[in-house]
Amino acid sequence: MILHVACLPFPSYQGTQAALGAMLEASAGMGRQTQVLTYSKAAYELDPPYEIHRIPNFPKVRSLRSGPSSGKVALDARCIAETRRLARRIQPTAIVAHHIEAALAALAARVAPVYYVAHTCLARELPVYFPSLPTGFVSGVAKQIEELVCSRAAGVAAVAPSLAQLLGRGTRYMPVPWPLPGAPAAARDEARAALGLSAEAHVCLYAGNLDRYQGWEHLIDALAILKRADPASRLLVATESDPTPARRRAERQRISDSIHFCRINGERARQLAHAASDLAWVPRRTEGGLPIKMLDAFARELPVVAMERATAALPLGNACVAVPDDDPDALAAAARRLFEDDRAAAAVARQARRYLATHHSAEAYMVAMQGLLGEPDASPRATRPAPHRRVVQAPRAR
Repeated sequence: MILHVACLPFPSYQGTQAALGAMLEASAGMGRQTQVLTYSKAAYELDPPYEIHRIPNFPKVRSLRSGPSSGKVALDARCIAETRRLARRIQPTAIVAHHIEAALAALAARVAPVYYVAHTCLARELPVYFPSLPTGFVSGVAKQIEELVCSRAAGVAAVAPSLAQLLGRGTRYMPVPWPLPGAPAAARDEARAALGLSAEAHVCLYAGNLDRYQGWEHLIDALAILKRADPASRLLVATESDPTPARRRAERQRISDSIHFCRINGERARQLAHAASDLAWVPRRTEGGLPIKMLDAFARELPVVAMERATAALPLGNACVAVPDDDPDALAAAARRLFEDDRAAAAVARQARRYLATHHSAEAYMVAMQGLLGEPDASPRATRPAPHRRVVQAPRAR
């Protein structure tokens, strides 16, 4: 029996929660006894093939957003007692802790070997949530916490090769399994009509939250550049975040009428957003994490233009178009090239789906999990970080 522990709302529409759900589904689908302990808060009902246990929601935390808060710290402390209580009943052979908070709680509980699965680099991401404090101080404290967890865990894995390299200490790469949907459930014209987009528009999709670590601001700037050459260009922001910051930045760029917002609060909403779009933009301000929105776009055969940092050193080959980090001109140039060359866009999308089927299958994930747990039937070659092959580079705008 493996007990997964995750100090976060579950399920929800955040990328990490989606990754966790995919991991649990893959484990259960391949016959592993799997249970999970999470926060009480959930965005929607779930009928999973695994058992969910919940930390009592006191003090109450109503937010589904990422990032630290005093209420979450209190719930994380309660997770220690809940892990002990649950372990006495189900007797897990191992605990797989997702994110640093769960790892700290599981290690403090001292009930079973703890294997840490990192979804982001705390030292790189935490300073984004405390902009008023010195970056070096916040990053230094976060790095000490990460080193403590990595040194005490029975094994450490990361959801991206770049993150495995950042954490060091023998950290394994563990691919996030991601399902491949069948035929699109929404037609392009239907989706655009539902979202208020014209049939002639060239639509770039951003599907994710508007937290600072995402670097979404560069997309507004890129759209302003793109519209000078292609007035039909539009940006569709599919998010559960407050859209006010994005609206204000668009107003400053005088392109408010070219940005559309929609909620992404369920599978139907995701289908519509992807079906209505011509490509997906994937930015990233901080190094280390894996943008699940990129895997989702791959699965739905939507061509992706991603910042180099967002590719997370995955062996993508020609599965996406990578552009230099924090470069709106390059984002705009890559989008324009794909708008003008339907065959190139379709080829990128096909290659992305092939990449996903090969590298992010349930089998690939389970081999990596077996390697993390030290099980004898694991393949060591499949659990090491994959060598980084450069993705197709978009030309810089001149």
